[in-house]
Amino acid sequence: MIFKRFAFVLAFLAIIFTAKAQDTTQQIIPNKYNSLAQQQKPYVVLISLDGFRWGLAEKYQAKNLLKIKENGVSANYLKPSYPSLTFPNHYTIATGMYPSHHGIVDNIFYDKKTGRTYKNSDKATALDSTFYGGKPLWTLAEEQEMLSAVFFWPGSEASNNNIRPTYYYKYNEITPLQ
Repeated sequence: MIFKRFAFVLAFLAIIFTAKAQDTTQQIIPNKYNSLAQQQKPYVVLISLDGFRWGLAEKYQAKNLLKIKENGVSANYLKPSYPSLTFPNHYTIATGMYPSHHGIVDNIFYDKKTGRTYKNSDKATALDSTFYGGKPLWTLAEEQEMLSAVFFWPGSEASNNNIRPTYYYKYNEITPLQ
């Protein structure tokens, strides 16, 4: 009898812990595939490590980053756009446009045209596509019938011209970035 109770409690705990571990932030647009033409092309993997000074991968022997660098390309430096802040610079990398042209001019700013405030930590404004001008890399890929996947990149949760990445994660501040 004690064994049955123990087995029941153990099974119950296993179910509870497994359910908690499920990923609920990943978004997938179903039934999308790379076109045949895109399957023949090389993939682009863009990694940005905010505040990661050049040379740190070598200094601390970041094996996976060094392997990616060895088998691909890496930038020797980044000349940041102005202002030198996370959201404006990352959206500049994604669009190739200056902040004054794509609209994300700060992490938090007031937009005189709309009378609204953009705040990177506010989900409602971060999801509002009217703040994001230009076409980010993932939108361009999707327009060319190429799948895209984005993980925590500014603007990636907002629809751009009614286009979203095939795979993306909703930002979740408790997700460890390790």
